[in-house]
Amino acid sequence: MPETQLPSRHPDRPIALTLLPCGVVDQAELKDLARDLSAKGADVKIAKQGPAPQEAFHSRRQQYRADDFLKVARNEPGDRVLVVTNCDLYADNLHFVFGLADLPGKFAVISLFRLRMGADKETFRHRAVKEAIHELGHTMGLPHCAKPRCVMRFSNSLGETDAKSADWCAGCEMKIQRDRGYVLFDSSHE
Repeated sequence: MPETQLPSRHPDRPIALTLLPCGVVDQAELKDLARDLSAKGADVKIAKQGPAPQEAFHSRRQQYRADDFLKVARNEPGDRVLVVTNCDLYADNLHFVFGLADLPGKFAVISLFRLRMGADKETFRHRAVKEAIHELGHTMGLPHCAKPRCVMRFSNSLGETDAKSADWCAGCEMKIQRDRGYVLFDSSHE
């Protein structure tokens, strides 16, 4: 199966993706993520680093509520805005989340905090791009997928993240094209 390319509704231009670092984010790791997502066909811009939303911090949990990071992204330009943070995130009834997204929508967030646990540089980089593509898939209307290797499979652990690929299965890719009217990039981006 061909490698996942980030789709755009405009066949003549790539998806405009803004990476918005919130809190302290290593610039080298952010640039690696930008390069990896550019290789998937996105036109990636890195926005100016901003603070983590203090209202998101839950002192008893020592974590940040993921939804509040989506609010931070609302004023950023781009077809999609992906907040990148090192804050440990949680959502509603979940102890932690690797990321969260509007489904469908424009905004998503990923946390690098847990993705780096027990990882060498290459493993961490693979985890970060998988999580970014997973959350961007949600913004394009994709739900979780049951196929074990599909990037849209729900990951409740790092082992599950490591086991899946960074690509959509054929069914998810077809769903994006059919249901959302997106056009995948040509093979010159592969």
